[in-house]
Amino acid sequence: MPTFREFSIKPVFHVFAALVVFAQGSFCAPVFAQDTSSDQTAAILQDVNAVCHLVATRYAYYETRRDAWEEACLQARAEAESPLVLGQAGHLALLERLIDQLWDNHVSLNTNSAVSPRLVPSGSDLWIEWQNGEAVIGAVRPDSGAALAGLQVGDVVLAINGDPVPGAAMTRIQAGRTQVPDARLEWALNAEAAGYRGAPRQFTIRRQDGVQAFAVEQPEPAPANRLVTARRLPGNIGYIRFEDSLDDDLTVEAFDAALEALRGADGWIIDLRNTPGGGNTDVAEPILGRFISGVKPYQKSGPRWQGEPVRYAASRGPWRVRGKLAVLAGRWTGSMGEGMAVGFDGLRRGRVFGSPMAGLAGGVSGFELPGSGMSLRIPTYNLMHLSGIDRHHWRPAEAVVADNGNGHDIALEAAMNWLD
Repeated sequence: MPTFREFSIKPVFHVFAALVVFAQGSFCAPVFAQDTSSDQTAAILQDVNAVCHLVATRYAYYETRRDAWEEACLQARAEAESPLVLGQAGHLALLERLIDQLWDNHVSLNTNSAVSPRLVPSGSDLWIEWQNGEAVIGAVRPDSGAALAGLQVGDVVLAINGDPVPGAAMTRIQAGRTQVPDARLEWALNAEAAGYRGAPRQFTIRRQDGVQAFAVEQPEPAPANRLVTARRLPGNIGYIRFEDSLDDDLTVEAFDAALEALRGADGWIIDLRNTPGGGNTDVAEPILGRFISGVKPYQKSGPRWQGEPVRYAASRGPWRVRGKLAVLAGRWTGSMGEGMAVGFDGLRRGRVFGSPMAGLAGGVSGFELPGSGMSLRIPTYNLMHLSGIDRHHWRPAEAVVADNGNGHDIALEAAMNWLD
């Protein structure tokens, strides 16, 4: 049986984190850089076989993907023999196409190139929902390319880059095409909507006033350049937003400083809607600890996790945050952000407002691939709300539009009305 070097990805409930991205394509130098074409083919096949084996034996959700995955591996092994995939770029692109067939945004490689698929949700700016045979925009990331172009929640997507929907999705579905569940179709539509690095995007949209075409620029909004945003809202509400910083050890210190600045607030809002890159428990648990007394469970792990099946947060800090708490979550609440949302809910310490979240399932482990030294990141165990609901299936109690592009902030308004 093959063996692979497994490495830890920041403890237990690790999340998506933006991985190690080399946008100019300078990923870890493949061992075949100066080799003959036959050596390169052998290295590519090594990696394909390794990925296929790791998914079949370690991937937490393999049984729901088995048929498509077996077909995908047959296709990838045949493609590995083609001269078109020789070299660094072809090797990477083949592996990217292969892992696409898992239709799981929590599966990734530890590198990408200047033309790789953009990561979802970190590199996406809108979210398409497949509703009654139509592709409907359910979320638009504020200040993103889609928002600046004028795309809106409720728009019906007729075509992506000129390809009619749902056919546009099939460019990302290469195996298991005869039976495509709605969840996979929705994944593919969102992957295609995010597009590829450096490539332009165009959407054909239907609204009540007719059909329009929208050219959309770079998806990601400008970075906040701070770990947290904190301010006092009308009604003496303390508002704290995490700026995709749940993987930064300095975030706890910044959060504590924000609490001190807002001390005396009559109510609180924790905004998790800009955490697409996830984070780790070393940051999340101390934050949860400021809202509770004692040691309390906040999340559970499922089969294959070898540690304690229940994860706990412990109280800390010079004072405990009291008063009503609203938590905001949406499609760009990813992984550890999702863990915090279900944690606040499971602790019965906050009321969660928003939409379905990013749905990054499970906890991730990394494995080094033998042919190139690249690493494959896959969920190897499930994560759940304390109630037993899979984290990626859990929904906020207060269902409202969480990400309304550059329109008014519906979720924030709902939270403030509840706190009033």
